[in-house]
Amino acid sequence: MPVKRCLALLLTLLLSLTALAQRPKVGVVLSGGGAKGASHVGVLKVLEENGIPIDYIVGTSMGAIVGGLYAIGYSAAELDSLIMAQDWNFLLSDRIPRSSRMFERKQNQDKFVLQIPFGAGDYSRLGPRKPRKPDEPAALLSNIPLAVVNGQNIYNLFTHLSVGYQDSLDFSRMPIPFACVAVDLKSKKEVVFKSGNFVDAIRASMAIPGYFAPMRIGDMVLVDGGVLNNYPADVCKEMGADIIIGIVLHNEPKEDDDIDNIGDLASEILDLYVYGKLPDNLAMTDLAVYPDTKGYGTLSYDPVSLRKIIDNGEAAAREHQAELEAIKARLDQSEQEFIGPVKQPEKYRKAVRLDRDSITLGHVSFNGLSAKDYQLLMRKSCLKPGARISGVDLNTEIARFYNTAAFESVTYMLKGQDEPYDLELTFVPGRKSMIGVGVRFDSEEIAAILASVGFHENTLYGSKFNVSAKIAYNLQAQAQYSYVFRSLAQFKAGYRFRKASFNMKNLDELFNMGFDQHSFNLAFATRARNISIDLGARMELFGYRAQINATDFPGYDIDYSRNAFPFAYARFQADSRNDPNFPSRGTQLDAEFDYCFNSMFKGDQTNFMTARVHFSGVIPMGRHFALITTIDNRTLFGKQLPMAYANVMGGSLYGRYMDQQLPFIGFGRPRVYQNVLTDVTLDLRYQFLNNNYVFLSGAYARDFQNLDNIFDNAPIIGARIGYAYNSFIGPLSFNLFWSNHTRKVGAFISIGHAF
Repeated sequence: MPVKRCLALLLTLLLSLTALAQRPKVGVVLSGGGAKGASHVGVLKVLEENGIPIDYIVGTSMGAIVGGLYAIGYSAAELDSLIMAQDWNFLLSDRIPRSSRMFERKQNQDKFVLQIPFGAGDYSRLGPRKPRKPDEPAALLSNIPLAVVNGQNIYNLFTHLSVGYQDSLDFSRMPIPFACVAVDLKSKKEVVFKSGNFVDAIRASMAIPGYFAPMRIGDMVLVDGGVLNNYPADVCKEMGADIIIGIVLHNEPKEDDDIDNIGDLASEILDLYVYGKLPDNLAMTDLAVYPDTKGYGTLSYDPVSLRKIIDNGEAAAREHQAELEAIKARLDQSEQEFIGPVKQPEKYRKAVRLDRDSITLGHVSFNGLSAKDYQLLMRKSCLKPGARISGVDLNTEIARFYNTAAFESVTYMLKGQDEPYDLELTFVPGRKSMIGVGVRFDSEEIAAILASVGFHENTLYGSKFNVSAKIAYNLQAQAQYSYVFRSLAQFKAGYRFRKASFNMKNLDELFNMGFDQHSFNLAFATRARNISIDLGARMELFGYRAQINATDFPGYDIDYSRNAFPFAYARFQADSRNDPNFPSRGTQLDAEFDYCFNSMFKGDQTNFMTARVHFSGVIPMGRHFALITTIDNRTLFGKQLPMAYANVMGGSLYGRYMDQQLPFIGFGRPRVYQNVLTDVTLDLRYQFLNNNYVFLSGAYARDFQNLDNIFDNAPIIGARIGYAYNSFIGPLSFNLFWSNHTRKVGAFISIGHAF
């Protein structure tokens, strides 16, 4: 026999013996299930306690998230802490913290329960849109978003936690070789990620159809791998696992007579797809762990549920202690029989955690944006080559870019395996126009609908046009054109119409007030994150429909021929509150000064001025309590003050019946007061069970004509006790109130945002 052939046979024999002598490879399979997938962490804790080495880890959806982070070096204890520390309501949305939004965007989003972007563009939610032919009409459905959530926040969290693993790489070189599963909607086939971009792979695997937008990678449109393979034990076997330990999350099989409603039917039909490969994959599993997830759903991401789900995973694994000890004994025995070292592939080190570490930036680049626009956005940014940044710094800058509303998403990658890391920003332009809808019901106005259409509203600069209407008993409508300069200074021109008819009290008498108001406005404004400054001119025209006697309201001039009022005005607004309805921190300041050139149209009339200040601040008092202080003052200067600008107070909302109206918690019907009116309100608020609140409030107000008679009138005192629930459509509240003016207990019920 030739020497070469003998050597080849000998080498083959030695390799075979070495392979036989190696300890069995252990693979762990983590199935999908949304929040129920938190139970994987509990099982991993028990595997660590038993000293069972994990050679491969494979997951789908939530299993891909937990498995992927475990594969790049996170321990089960670290994953437990991470899951419990997250604000899942924020992560499972595209929202950014209110404190990071531009001022104008805060005002818009605080009113609407639904906002829908529209307008054809060159980009879809997650990548380039297929170009439309010149003669091809735009389809109506092409402007409807692919899902409820684009995935901006969850994507950036993965990036935040995986620094060092954001180049295109072979997943077998991770601390634990990893794979995850997605489904390509175009080919209708399962896609297994064993290499490529780690963050993209996880995001694709968890793209629940209809909730998270699909992920575009190359020509593929990828969704949650659970659609075809929710428990991918076959993938783990192909990777080389000899022993498979699986965590299985699925509904228990139902008897035929249990499928007795449409919900059961839909669930079972879905199971045909989600669990189609489950029997075969379970057959190749050596140990299957079934955590108790009964009573929990895909979106049970509240802290109490997550804590219980993780603990249930740990409890389920401990039920298999004897089997785990047998597996460990088998592995230990194989280690003793091991006849020689096997060279392991080079692996990356553990991922850098930007939630607690800082890094140095290398090269900074961008995609999806013109160089000029990029320079505009980066002008005040801290993301410069050589900068030392924390995760908070990076999140703040990403939020600042995203809150311009010009982009569907703003994501980033930190490339390289060591410092300095190269930062690559990706801007996906969004649909430029927006439809907004708000709905409100309350016991004062019964029902109101707010509808708004903004054209080119979501742009960095240039022309914008918005039309909105409040459809209620007292109708309001407005149209506004604005031009935003690259400096973010803004020119505005607008028109507003208001139709008002309501009952108003003066002393103990009841009067009907009715008028049509037309306002024309020109202004220059500057916008920042928390501040807005306006300088402008305004013309207001009134047409009265209710004839009020001059003697009814002493101190004010009721002259129906005085119906045109030109103003110059200045307004300063600041808002740092973290929530418009139930803030736990922050302040709000709104100050305006108006000068009316009353003599312009009537020489016998004198000019007058109005000054208004609103301040609200939150004082946190522990985890559940907060004290909210609100101060309102409106002061009139001059003689022959027209009734149209009288001081009016009462009701629940600012400006509900007249622009200058101040609310008061003690009574609903508005009342007329003297030239100087001040109201101070203290709210003691208690929060419980996440979104539930109870209030105890007191209000003190005074009015007077001038400094000589400050204390001539009795103070106005009000009190309130109430309950509110912060729902997705806005606050739901019930209040009981009392005042010394009415000496009666009243009730107020409201549903929805204030507008």
